Order: sequence, then structure tokens, then C-alpha cells
Amino acid sequence: MKFQCEACERLVPLEVFRVEAGVLVVKCDRCGAESRARAPAASSAVMGGAAASPPAREGTGPGAPPSEPEAAPPPPARPSSPALRVVRTQAGRPGAPLSDEELFEAPAGDCPKCVAPRREGAESCAQCGLVYVNFSADEHRPSSVLADAWRALSEHWEDEEAHDRLMTLAMARGELAMAGRLYRLRLARVPEDAMARRGRDEVVRRATLAVPGPGELSGPSPTQKRMKTVLAAVMFLVVVVLAVLVFQNLRALMSGP
Repeated sequence: MKFQCEACERLVPLEVFRVEAGVLVVKCDRCGAESRARAPAASSAVMGGAAASPPAREGTGPGAPPSEPEAAPPPPARPSSPALRVVRTQAGRPGAPLSDEELFEAPAGDCPKCVAPRREGAESCAQCGLVYVNFSADEHRPSSVLADAWRALSEHWEDEEAHDRLMTLAMARGELAMAGRLYRLRLARVPEDAMARRGRDEVVRRATLAVPGPGELSGPSPTQKRMKTVLAAVMFLVVVVLAVLVFQNLRALMSGP
């Protein structure tokens, strides 16, 4: 059994907890935050450990008609357990493996491109502008490498390091936007999946990092190097010509009448 931490929204095993003044306290071993849940008060209290006996009915002596049996008192209400946000890994719940269709295709009520909800009767998506009849599934499929990594991740969905490795792979292959779409597809199927929300937000964070472009990584091109060499040679010739002219003018002034 696991519970969802209210601070970091991660799924944490329910292993360490304590009770303080009637309040159940569960500590997240990831971020250290504590989640508290108070059990509601019982709707009825049991007085003295047993219900009081009803008064004797009249006419209980010999010869009196037999009295009807008394109804048993209702059992005391049991206090309900604290409302922890517990998540179980079952089919259709966070962490459950999905089929290939569920992993790579949007639900019927969502846009097949951006996975936004579709308006009834609309011919195009209000968010991305896609005309639904023009959608081509082949244009929005991940590469075979990323698709295989996504299938493997679905079998180890609770492993955060596996999610980080998939995002690193997507960045190296230039498919970070595709990874974000895959996480949105997962959220469309399982909206309460905390790992899918974490993955979607991490993709956005990585996409906004200041990453140098290909030109900055490779340095100046050969054409730029040749242009710099030609410009330096021209500047050198100009300096030489100016120096010769200045020298001749000085010589003419010194050899004057």
C-alpha cells in the first residue's frame, strides 16, 4: 500500500506512521513532509460499556400473557478510518501497465495531436488548431527507440530514475516534445497519476533550460574562418599603404628647399 504525499505528490510506501492526539501522521521519506488525517468522531458513544436494560413490562406475573421479545440494541457505530490518499496499483489506476493503443493514442474524446479535450461538434482543435480530418498518426509517432523505452518504462512506472533516463534519451535524440506528448497521453488515461504529472512538468522544465544551439557547440564554420582571414589580410595591406604614404610625406618635408 502507498499513499500520495500532499507536499511533493509522490507515491510513497506506507511504512512509517504515528498517532498524535487522535491524528494519524505519515511522514514522506522522499521530501520529509508530514501528512495528517484526523479520524471523524463516532456518531454514537457507548455508555458504560453496555446499553441500559429497558424497564420491565407490566403484567409479567403468573398468568399474564407472554410479552413480546425485546428488540436488540443497535451495535455501536465504528469510527471510520482516516481519509489517507492511498493509491493501489490496479488496472486503470496509477502505475498500472497500459496496452500499446493506450500508450501511444489519445482517447476518443481528446485531440489526437495535443491531447486537449475535444468540443462536441467541433471540426478543429481550439488549442492547437488541428483539423481532425487531416490528422496523420504516422507524423506523431515516436521513433522506435523512444517507443521501446516508453513500453519498458510502463512496466517500471514507479521508478523515478527510469523516468529520468527516458527524458535524457529523448533530449539526446531531439524528441523531448514527443516525450511530453506521451506523458499527456498517460494523464488523459489516468488523470490522478502523480508520476505522469511529474514527468510532464519535468519535460517542460528541461525544455526551458538554456541549451546552446548546434552552431555554438561546433564553433565557427570553415566559411567564417576564411572570411576572417581575408579581412585580416586586407586590414594589413591598408596599414602598409598608409605607412608608406606617411613615410613619403615626411621625407618630402625634410628634403624641402
